[in-house]
Amino acid sequence: MTMSQDALLLAAICDELSDLLVGGRVQRVVRPSELSIGIEVYAGSRYQLLLDAEADSAKVALCEERLRRGAENASPLQLLLRKYVEGARLTGISQPGLERVLRFSFTGAEGSVELVCEVMGRLSNLLLLDQAGLILDSAKRVPARINRYRTVLPGHRYVPPPPQNKIACATLDLAALNQALEAQSGQVPRRLVSAIEGMSPLLAREACFRSTGNAEARWPLDDAELARLLAEMKGLLSLAEMHEWAPSIGYQHCSDARYAVAIAPYPLTHCDSWEPVASVSAAAATPLSAVRPRDAYAGARAGIRALIDGQVKRFSRRVASLKRAAAEPEELADLQFRGEAILALAWSIQPGQEELVFRRGDVTGEEGASGDEELRLTLDPTLSPAANAQAAFQAYRKRQSAGERIPTLLDEARRELAYLEQLQNDLSLAQDRPGLEAVRAALQEAGYLRAAASRVQPRAAAPLELRGPNGALVLAGRNSAQNEIVTFRMSEPRDLWLHARGVSGGHVIVRSGTDALNERDLLFAASVAAYYSRLRDEATVAVDFTERRHVRRMPGGRPGMVTYRNERTLTVQPRDPSLQGEEG
Repeated sequence: MTMSQDALLLAAICDELSDLLVGGRVQRVVRPSELSIGIEVYAGSRYQLLLDAEADSAKVALCEERLRRGAENASPLQLLLRKYVEGARLTGISQPGLERVLRFSFTGAEGSVELVCEVMGRLSNLLLLDQAGLILDSAKRVPARINRYRTVLPGHRYVPPPPQNKIACATLDLAALNQALEAQSGQVPRRLVSAIEGMSPLLAREACFRSTGNAEARWPLDDAELARLLAEMKGLLSLAEMHEWAPSIGYQHCSDARYAVAIAPYPLTHCDSWEPVASVSAAAATPLSAVRPRDAYAGARAGIRALIDGQVKRFSRRVASLKRAAAEPEELADLQFRGEAILALAWSIQPGQEELVFRRGDVTGEEGASGDEELRLTLDPTLSPAANAQAAFQAYRKRQSAGERIPTLLDEARRELAYLEQLQNDLSLAQDRPGLEAVRAALQEAGYLRAAASRVQPRAAAPLELRGPNGALVLAGRNSAQNEIVTFRMSEPRDLWLHARGVSGGHVIVRSGTDALNERDLLFAASVAAYYSRLRDEATVAVDFTERRHVRRMPGGRPGMVTYRNERTLTVQPRDPSLQGEEG
């Protein structure tokens, strides 16, 4: 299984690996994939330690089978690990606070080094440090032009990931917890994750279930529920200090089957069922068959990604700028008042005067403190009082006209940003040349990329056709063009339409003509929609579903952009359909 590892799970893994491996000697270092390292440690027995920085499978785990080379060539990091770590002793494993970081210390013939494993989804990395804390090399290099705060290059000093500036649970009382959650949005688990240090989505749902009986509890809570929530949060997070782990696997039930959906260092009581496990680090391992092969299209993918990312930043800035402009109506009032003040006091303005000083009450007639407020206006000394006033009124009308257009411009910018984020998702899902070319074609059609006259377009891939556990026909779009086809060409009004809630992702259709549709097929289709969304790396994803007749093309939107209504929501684990269904 592939599951997101949170800080508390890593704390349990740190304890377990310390007991098993510290003092052992490293026998070999291999590279199972482009961004992972396998270390064989002999400590009474042979242990296979996997450190993975792949975006969709980042983890620290013990594997049962011997780790083998998967990447074609040794990376600079692997060569350095062979030099410093092979033959060395593992002298310590530590976790800095409740961070998703483990640090492995080694001492050998070449001196002492530290291997830092940062388990952070797409930001995951492996870094080898010397005794002075300087970076020898890393799985991913990050130059200053990408991240000024945290350059990750050989010879640079290691800077830990920036703190999230959340509230430590140990410092909370009921009033502080209520205030912290009130300042956030969404259901209680989401508020907890946003506000509280060390709180992952899985841990937040467990704390909510234990305190309210509902893993997705809605805000606000009553005083008794809030008190129980605080107690459960402190109890769960204190496990890291007490080192009293009770690891378990949680299951989701679907009719007569069950699926493992989460692993944690405590009983997962909010799941449909749970079972204790003996080894948390072994349970966290991913089978070798699931390790991703080398990306043969890395070069082409990187060029397209850079273009899309640049446009995403551009439209993000535009949205932010328009939102700021829309939120400044006082600027309009100031411009209007400026013109009125100059006209009202024109009799007092001398030729060539550069500044007008007056009391607010001289213009508005106000009395008291507000009327006595002294104001200063800059004048153009080359213009008459009437011309100065006219310039102020022209600026007012221009700003007013722009303000009236802001809602339309903001909607347009938001639509374009949503489409570009969808293309980011399309690119990450593209596994072959046709998939990459589909994204390139979408960029060309949208005007972001000039078409190459000599380029031979490969045949576009068709949407996926799958069969659910009970035989329902499930159609899945993996990019914007396929989404358009699946939703508006291959479906009927009464078909069921699914999409990950609130994020870019694939459109999924369950054909209504199949009599076998039941809960298992619905959950299967929802897990496919979750997998083909930008949240595929999360432990669970909220997926909306509605009849396709309630789905409409977004006015003015790009291909595959829709609005929908009458939806209901499921929470499921993202699952690769190639590993769970029968492809048609």
